[in-house]
Parts: sequence; C-alpha cells; structure tokens
Amino acid sequence: MQHFKPSIFMRVIKGFIGSALLTMGLMFIVITVDDKQFLENVLLRVIGVSSIFIGIHLLHRQFHPHSYNKPGTPK
Repeated sequence: MQHFKPSIFMRVIKGFIGSALLTMGLMFIVITVDDKQFLENVLLRVIGVSSIFIGIHLLHRQFHPHSYNKPGTPK
C-alpha cells in the first residue's frame, strides 16, 4: 500500500495559514482590551481563541503527521 506524502509546497502553505491564524487570534484578543461593548468583546475573544486553536492544530499536524494515523494502521 502506498503512503500519501504531501508536497513541500502544500506543507509550507498550511504552515503559513496556521501561523497567520495564530497571529490573527492573538490580535483579536488584544483588540478586546480597549473595547467597551460587552457583546463585541465576547465575540472577538471567541473568534480569537478558536482561530488560535485551529492554527495550533494545523501547525501540529504539519510537524507531527504520524500522530494523526488511524488506530491499526502502520506509522
């Protein structure tokens, strides 16, 4: 059975997207410090935290792809 190996270009693109999501999430959280409106604060923080988690997941998947194998498949 052949193993699928993603191209280096796609790995770089996914790494860039993950880094951008991390940075954008941090900026969304920092923006909420000066804002006085509660609902916008909560919404921006939720968007910021979720984009941080998505970015971390993308980057972790790039550097540790074997930890995402299904059980019972060879590494």
